[in-house]
Amino acid sequence: MPSPGAVTALRVLPDAEAVARHAAGTLARRIDDAREAGHEIHIALAGGTTPRRAYELLSETAKSWSHVHLWLGDERCVPGDDPESNARMVLTSLAADARSAGPPFLHHLRRPQVPEDAAWLYGLEIRERIPGLVLDMVLLGMGPDGHTASLFPGHPALAAAEAPCVAVRDAPKPPPERVTLTLPVLRRARHTLLLVTGADKREALARALDGDGSLPVALLGEGLDEIACDEAAASGGRGTVRGEGATNRLAPRPARS
Repeated sequence: MPSPGAVTALRVLPDAEAVARHAAGTLARRIDDAREAGHEIHIALAGGTTPRRAYELLSETAKSWSHVHLWLGDERCVPGDDPESNARMVLTSLAADARSAGPPFLHHLRRPQVPEDAAWLYGLEIRERIPGLVLDMVLLGMGPDGHTASLFPGHPALAAAEAPCVAVRDAPKPPPERVTLTLPVLRRARHTLLLVTGADKREALARALDGDGSLPVALLGEGLDEIACDEAAASGGRGTVRGEGATNRLAPRPARS
């Protein structure tokens, strides 16, 4: 049943650079708030071009990583030094500025050559380290097909109800073997920000805004707190607005798991 108070904020910004800056600012504020409060913060990060730019911008302002635990929303089952590795991209991007406050602690995938082992081990680490399996923030991207993390339309991984992460084989985009956080974990996060940039995402974003349950991103339900998109991705779907910094409230989504 829909939750009457469940809404998603939509922010339309001029271009991908503005979306990346918004993401970097959101991450920086939450990291700083946790440091000032004296507690650790657990953040799951996305791969992709716009997130990469957000991490580069974040590296310019980071004051301390000592209280920050970074996790991977999904990872490709490739060696750690492979250009396709999300972990490699995250660490390289966060070290892009020499003023960065030391290297952050990123929880890597172990045994990526065997996706099922990698998912099981990562799941154990998540259960051990993240209180209540509740991430403080999740940053996500979306593909033109409406996939998010490595949750693809029609894939069996969408049905996972208990495991915090699962192996993905035969992904429709290369590399085909991956590990991804599951919908219940993504829905449970305290704040989830979805970044959408580019005209090729326009149709999928419109369908998601209209509540098309065939798209994995739409299945986040009320667990999706905010969408930041550029003008190229904005469309005529329900609730779309124009103008830098604008926000809108979308229709209620299914309740969190």
